[in-house]
Amino acid sequence: MVFFSCNGCGEALKKNQVEKHSFQCRNATFSCIDCQLVFTRETHKGHIKCITENQKYGGKNYVEKENKGEAKQNAWVDQVNGAIDAVQDHEVKELLKSVAGFANIPRKEAKFINFLMNSCRLRDRNFALRAWQAIAAEAEKMRQEAIAKQEELQKTEREQKEAANSKSAKKDSDEENKKVESEENGTVNFKWKKVIKRKLKDNGGEMKIKKLRKEVLQEFSDAGGESENPTDLFSEKLEKCSNIQINGKLAQLQ
Repeated sequence: MVFFSCNGCGEALKKNQVEKHSFQCRNATFSCIDCQLVFTRETHKGHIKCITENQKYGGKNYVEKENKGEAKQNAWVDQVNGAIDAVQDHEVKELLKSVAGFANIPRKEAKFINFLMNSCRLRDRNFALRAWQAIAAEAEKMRQEAIAKQEELQKTEREQKEAANSKSAKKDSDEENKKVESEENGTVNFKWKKVIKRKLKDNGGEMKIKKLRKEVLQEFSDAGGESENPTDLFSEKLEKCSNIQINGKLAQLQ
């Protein structure tokens, strides 16, 4: 429950007492007792919920946990405010504005109508029913929007999952195709540059190209590699080793 203090006479007021009191203290403003914010006769209506004692004294990093009952009531207040904006019937709009000033608005039709008849002193039950129908229409609209939003979210997640699965399947397929192609061509995944550099390092950084070729091709053969022109294949791989210099018949590691 939100309480105010009249800045004209200092009287403490419940939220639903402010408007009536404003006729007594004309042009007065009203301070919320909890948060100390100042409101006018009109703006106080939007101040439905204020900080709790825990929030007030819990420090700047304190986060208030919203219980289930409070969450439902807040959602209901949102529906009431939505109905105020959407409804075209001026009389219903004004009635809902006055209802929005109360802290605990009933969420069931029968109790809501009784609330209007008793707390708002409404005499026309059909008028009260029109107010309920306006809120119910807004509630259905919000429900449909929530369903559409959830469906859109699920669709997006499904599309992202399918895209990830498709990408993974393509990667597996590409790897399998490479494997098959390698087997059909009689080749293996041989690290030419790495082997050539290792051979040179093991021999002090330089070797005769003929000897280097012989040892590298032997290792290639031992790994299961096959080639119709092994000498040309070795020369091609050696040329791609940018950190190896060829000086006549010697290969030198830079």
